[in-house]
Amino acid sequence: MDTFDLILLLLAVVLVSAVLDQIMTRLALPLVQILIGAVLALVVGEPLDIVTNPELFLVLFIAPLLFDESRKINKQLFLRNITDILSLAIGLVIVSTLAVGFALNWLAPSVPLAAAFALGGMLGPTDAAAVTALSRSLQLNTRQKSLLSGESLINDASGIVSFQFAVAALTTGAFSLAQASVSFAISFFGGLATGAVLGVVAIIILRSVRAIGLESTVFHVVFELMTPFIIFLVTERLHGSGILGVVAAGLVMTLLPQLRSSYLARVQLVSSSFWEVLTFVINGAVFVMLGLQLPFAIRHSWEDSNNPISLVGLIVAVTFVLVGLRFVWLLVMEIVYRRRVAKTRKTPPGRLLTRQMIRDSAVTALAGPKGAVTLSIAFTLPQFVDGQPFTLRGELIFLASGVILVTLLLANFVVPLLARKPDDSREKEQLVRVHVDILNQVVRSLREHSTAATALPVSIVVNEYRMQIRELSQDDKRIPILQDLRTEMIAEQETYLQELKDAGTVDPESARICAAILQRNLAAWTSSRSHGSFRAILHSQAQHLMGRSRRLIQLQEAARRSGKVRDAQILLELRALEYLGAEAASADPKRAEAATRLKADHEVLLRMYRRQRQMAGDTRGKPSTDLWDSVRAVEEEGFRLELGFIQDKYEMGKLTRAQATKLRAKPNSPIRLPRSRSRVRHHRRDCRH
Repeated sequence: MDTFDLILLLLAVVLVSAVLDQIMTRLALPLVQILIGAVLALVVGEPLDIVTNPELFLVLFIAPLLFDESRKINKQLFLRNITDILSLAIGLVIVSTLAVGFALNWLAPSVPLAAAFALGGMLGPTDAAAVTALSRSLQLNTRQKSLLSGESLINDASGIVSFQFAVAALTTGAFSLAQASVSFAISFFGGLATGAVLGVVAIIILRSVRAIGLESTVFHVVFELMTPFIIFLVTERLHGSGILGVVAAGLVMTLLPQLRSSYLARVQLVSSSFWEVLTFVINGAVFVMLGLQLPFAIRHSWEDSNNPISLVGLIVAVTFVLVGLRFVWLLVMEIVYRRRVAKTRKTPPGRLLTRQMIRDSAVTALAGPKGAVTLSIAFTLPQFVDGQPFTLRGELIFLASGVILVTLLLANFVVPLLARKPDDSREKEQLVRVHVDILNQVVRSLREHSTAATALPVSIVVNEYRMQIRELSQDDKRIPILQDLRTEMIAEQETYLQELKDAGTVDPESARICAAILQRNLAAWTSSRSHGSFRAILHSQAQHLMGRSRRLIQLQEAARRSGKVRDAQILLELRALEYLGAEAASADPKRAEAATRLKADHEVLLRMYRRQRQMAGDTRGKPSTDLWDSVRAVEEEGFRLELGFIQDKYEMGKLTRAQATKLRAKPNSPIRLPRSRSRVRHHRRDCRH
């Protein structure tokens, strides 16, 4: 099968996995993709070697994945937990390499100590893609997410270096601790330094191109795509860790402050969409290839081994050593961390060990499975040692493959049983608070950048944001009082409307239409009082204002031409504000609070009616069509700002990735301006009347 055909096959399998993931809800997406790859390998009946060079595998697949993850990492939490992350990514990897090596050599003396250390080194890295996929479906706290994501970014390099030292000792029969330490330091710190410098260079290039006005969205995205590959290759040429170089560059590009503008918001939106698709395809391809390789690695190792049953026992034993050591390491680290926090806050340290600490440590230990990096390292084991075939190569690959499967299964089935159950009510409350804060930031930013020319459209868009803020902030416990007060206020408006009609201020046709609107508002309030009440009223008002009401069409058209209905509704809203202002001074604090809230709502409605009158014919002679275009432009700017603030909240750890995606998908106001050209013409025609 040609390489091109294999690539198309991989893409098709990844596409199928996205569908099956919605059906096989009990399995994490990486396991679904591994399963599909294994089934495909059994159907084809022969190994599908797409990438035979492990170094090429790292640069093509692992480098862009880690670069994207490093750019999306929560920088505050990463810096706050940097000591513990380095402890896991370096200290635990080295200790695990030694522990697995001694344990395997003791359980199977036929395996040389250097070969056993090589297995320990290849099992050091956790899989960043699997960790990311698991963190989306589990209720992990912010510290757990920070530790897992930060560890998976850095421990690849320490695992690869440890493996290389073990292989060198295996092939040469000699090992120098001093030389190994120097080589490790050069690879580790050299990779970090080179990556950081190249990350700064990348930022300088982007800003320089932008400064002379030559940057485009296409240039930015393609530049970002090339960055991890170039950094990996340059860092490797300088004898540093290419993986760490890519991670360091991504972190530098994230940690350095970014300028905020509408153009950059648009670029970030396109870039995030591009990387979301790219990382999904790469993640899927990696796990599908892992599934393609596993059956043949297991079969060949099983056939070549003298005692295949013992290999299964060794897989269990090695997994137990890895997970057990990781659990103890995390538990001790958590005890030290909580003691340190208690000392900083000058509070009692509490119990040394609690059940919750044990559970959290177990979850974090199991939520770091092994994956594609481990298998790619395993395939670099030498074919010959001292001129003789390395007969243990197949068994070591079999052991690595088995540990990958077991750790993925533990993460998929055991971790959900131990993890905290999500509190839907608290999560919704937190999401509402963060959403309101984001919308308030948008309002402040729009007002700060408002000029005399944009004052009116900015005011219109700000009012729409305030409608949504008030809708999100409503308190359902006060709804009975609000309903009573709303009913009384509508009765007051109806009485006042009759007085206006009797006085000749409002003509009979307009009075009939206004009366129907008041009744519709009351019905909307009664039917929607459990949630979305003010939005329902606004929608009812918008139906009339935007010409979408199907009732009393002939009367509405006649009255709208002269603007009498709109003028009458302005008078009614002024009456409502007068009535609610008096009620806000009531001796009953609950009634006064409800009146104050309703008064703010009707101030928004009054501004909306006046906006419509302004758009029908600006007193300064500004055409209504220009005003529509200005409002559209300001609204789009607000949307870009909203996306930028959502990303900021996500980076600060106040939003999960799922919550951020949910907010990005929400409309940014309860009443949207018309989008299609036909609707725009329809609304402009109504406004000119």
